[in-house]
Amino acid sequence: MSEQARDRYRLVALDIDGTILDSAQRIAPELKEALAGLVSRSLRVVLCTGRRWRSTVPILAELEHAHPVVVCCGGALVKRADDERTLYARPMEHETAREATAIFRRNSLVPMLLYDRPLSGHELKVALQDRAQADALPYLKANPGVCEWYAGDYPSVDEPPLIAYAMDEAGKIRVAMQDLRERLGDRAIVEAMAQPRYGADQVALEVHDPGATKWHALHWLLEQWRMLPEQVVAVGDDVNDIPMLRAVGLSFAMGNASGEVKAAADAVTRSNDEHGVVEALHSAFGSQPGTEA
Repeated sequence: MSEQARDRYRLVALDIDGTILDSAQRIAPELKEALAGLVSRSLRVVLCTGRRWRSTVPILAELEHAHPVVVCCGGALVKRADDERTLYARPMEHETAREATAIFRRNSLVPMLLYDRPLSGHELKVALQDRAQADALPYLKANPGVCEWYAGDYPSVDEPPLIAYAMDEAGKIRVAMQDLRERLGDRAIVEAMAQPRYGADQVALEVHDPGATKWHALHWLLEQWRMLPEQVVAVGDDVNDIPMLRAVGLSFAMGNASGEVKAAADAVTRSNDEHGVVEALHSAFGSQPGTEA
């Protein structure tokens, strides 16, 4: 690692899907080696993902060299992997979540409400009235046992959800996304992201609080650790990475990212099937991250 890069950067923020995972959902040995080198030089490697906490933990365990503090749920939650402690949460307003739930149903989608729960709990609430349709979804078939079923149109609990979302075919998602944006306006962030691991046409449609972004959560972490945005290198591939890519000191969009994401980054690296993250880290820190140049 060059002296200049070591002095300039203190943290590396990495997205998971489409970034550190290839299209077969694998982490390359070359990436593990590169991250081990960074950590040996006291850089922190933080995962910043749209994944739920439950589905982030196995990736963190496999990666080995990542920091135990994780930004997950698109920035609505920050947790520690070693004790499952919640460090930061940015839930939705009940009124917004309730309205989003109604809009999902109006567009023939199954509303799923995500809550902060330990791995032993059920983090998703789905209405009993939607169960027949929910049971047919590829997403819930692939994640059995994560749902708690509730009666009525909306959960009768004081705790607001972190995210309201649906997973379905791309065509249905596009129509619902337009409806949500028109109805909710600036009361929520509405984003759609492809989910190829559940099927070629499967897309997640998520509704967050306006302050629940990867960048807001990462910035909160930086304040706790007394770091500056310009001391961060970030790599991502999807729309929920854009605020983070724009805000940090050095950012890379994956070669498999959309044009919108590439335009937000300082540089574009190769795709997730071509070791793009490793190339980005070599570009930022030298030919062998973690070693002297």
